Amino acid sequence: MSQPIFTIDLSNLDSRQNFRSLYFALVLLLATGSIGSQAMAQTPPPADPAGEMRESLKQKREIFAKWEKTEEGLAYSVSGNKNTAAKTNFMAKLSPGGKIYFLTCRQDYSEALKLLDAFAKRDTGSGLYVRAKCLDGMHRRLEAISAYTKARAKISKNFNPGPRFNLHFSAAQAAAGQDIEAIKNLKIAIDKSPTSDQFSTSRSAVVSSALKRLFYLEEKKGKYQSAFEHYLSLNGTDKSQFTLNEPITADGAIKAKAVRWLKEHSVPPKANDPLARCKYFTTAAKAHLASGNIAKAKDCLVAALELREPSVANLPVELTADPSSPFRQAKETAGNLLITLDLKDKDYKSACKHIRATFVTDPAREDQMMLVCLSMKDVAELVTPRDRALHSTVAEERLDFGTLNSK
Repeated sequence: MSQPIFTIDLSNLDSRQNFRSLYFALVLLLATGSIGSQAMAQTPPPADPAGEMRESLKQKREIFAKWEKTEEGLAYSVSGNKNTAAKTNFMAKLSPGGKIYFLTCRQDYSEALKLLDAFAKRDTGSGLYVRAKCLDGMHRRLEAISAYTKARAKISKNFNPGPRFNLHFSAAQAAAGQDIEAIKNLKIAIDKSPTSDQFSTSRSAVVSSALKRLFYLEEKKGKYQSAFEHYLSLNGTDKSQFTLNEPITADGAIKAKAVRWLKEHSVPPKANDPLARCKYFTTAAKAHLASGNIAKAKDCLVAALELREPSVANLPVELTADPSSPFRQAKETAGNLLITLDLKDKDYKSACKHIRATFVTDPAREDQMMLVCLSMKDVAELVTPRDRALHSTVAEERLDFGTLNSK
């Protein structure tokens, strides 16, 4: 006889941590070797994925912290007044095309476009790619799509961008509602990634982003069950992970204990303690379930999933989120229970929304958070050897997570 998945153990909230974040699992899996779908299915995950991810994040943070103190890193800082001396001094060393590239990656899009309009190589593939990225960053989606289309027509020996081009193109198309076209570009990005000469961490991140966006577009089309199964399969799990066949039950003694707990704990902890709040909402949800109030239980679990840890040293959450931290584990406990309730009701629409909330980066918002930087290799027609000498690919990896020191 199967054991019930719900017992109101108010002293231990972390008893069920059944699945890992998609972002961590997929990036680690891709980093082990080939990134084709068959290889992903056959490659075993690392023995200690959480430990490896912690070490990887630590190393990345150290590399980024060192780069941020360099001349280039200081120039990219956008905290406070954007017209800083560091920015001005660094730009003075760049060629006209190098300035345009720098401003685009810094997300000073209107300033970059002004220089691009006066630039001799503005109509090259590289120039059109930069124009498209700036227009997209300014939310001028249709103009951006037109520029991306013109840039793609100029692909040649001199302009041969990697998979980021298609990822950026697809983001503009998806934002404009051109989902079918976006899907085509996402598939191209995935196909091009194994042979890309860009740094390996970028290849893994491109595929991770592309797959998640593909499945989000499937979700947008209303194919909720299929999208959910795809989200789930990316993490190497299946329905049994959520113990769907096990009943949610509570006897009379547990119900009485739950009612008493809710009466004694009517106010959640303060907002500055997300871990305590997450545990509170999860416990409250279990208590509501025990007393038969499923709707209230779901509200509490949604509140738990919406919690975010504060950033560390102004770094994006993607660079600081520890997959095995007490907070992440508490969120997984809440997410696991909420998704179980969704699937019990065959509510795949909610299940999609809630499984996305357990990811470090939600594909519904990823175009604003991930892989936003252009690779200098992809706009070679704009830059000079001097620009390349002043540039580090560390900048590209760091700026993929957003601008420096932004709040």
